[in-house]
Amino acid sequence: MPLLLARIDDRLIHGQVVHGWGGPLRPTWIGIVSDPLRADPRRADLYLFAAPEGARAAATLHLLPTLWHRNTWSWSHVARRPRLRDRTASAQFATIEAERSFLLFPGPEEPLRLKQGGFPLVEVNVGGLHHAEGKVEVLPYIHVSSAEREALLALERLGVRLTAQDLPTNPARNLAPLLGGAA
Repeated sequence: MPLLLARIDDRLIHGQVVHGWGGPLRPTWIGIVSDPLRADPRRADLYLFAAPEGARAAATLHLLPTLWHRNTWSWSHVARRPRLRDRTASAQFATIEAERSFLLFPGPEEPLRLKQGGFPLVEVNVGGLHHAEGKVEVLPYIHVSSAEREALLALERLGVRLTAQDLPTNPARNLAPLLGGAA
């Protein structure tokens, strides 16, 4: 099964991802690619609770590239805590290909590093980069800094198709021309 969705969204797990995209695509495996989250397990644990109860049973949540959280526990004081497992990149890629997978990125630098590292990333959905000081609005739900713009254009130059789409019910737009890249 191919990767169902590779999405840049600075909120990572939230309603648009879980219900908007997860409902129609039905992922069984969700990976968050974020070095800062990998380095902060307590903060990372918060994402285990972000998906509503029904979605927890449907998809397991993982932190990539090396720490994996199995989303198999509950709020109960007797429930087992999530397990952390080191995995090699090849094992991670094999899992992504074997499952109905989503990859979530907090910004464009993470998918760029993944692509530069040899991951066969073909398309990235940019669904939410929100307003902050120093960012320019590209679409109402996409605001980019100059570094984010350059990372997105670098992805495009590596052959990754960039689409802007906040929800699957809305039309996808080719993001590259809006950033000053190829049409």
